[in-house]
Amino acid sequence: ELLDFHGVRTLIRTGTCGALTAAVKLRSLVISQSVRGESAESGQVFGLYGADARPDPALFSRALARAAGIGIEHQAGLTICSDIFYHPQGRDRFAEAQAHGALAVDMETSALYRIAAHFGARALSILTVVDNVVTGEQTDYSERQALFTDMTRLALDVASES
Repeated sequence: ELLDFHGVRTLIRTGTCGALTAAVKLRSLVISQSVRGESAESGQVFGLYGADARPDPALFSRALARAAGIGIEHQAGLTICSDIFYHPQGRDRFAEAQAHGALAVDMETSALYRIAAHFGARALSILTVVDNVVTGEQTDYSERQALFTDMTRLALDVASES
């Protein structure tokens, strides 16, 4: 609706993710450079983890430069999306994504990038790491709101330069 009826042309997602490698630290940011979805619906069209969707290049570049400039710990790379939070295979289901080099998993980035592309809009996903699938670490729920400051500041900086 925002894109189709209200003419929004730039979407920046801020949210949480789970790290898929020990190299991605708890409480740091992941900026999604590309995303692959694992849902049955997108898998029928694109194959499981088969087709990347990408952010707007200018937004992505701006986010990287700004994060580095203000000293926010971050990594950029492939993320994956799952629409099932409690999966019967547990963490084992991420083995293929990890083999592809995926840094993190969230639930919304794939839809965001694909819908933005369909409507000719720009999109970017900036994620705060709240747990790590490999190490088993996780942030306490009581601290998560405070963790979002860097992510939100970065998103607002990127948006204000657009």
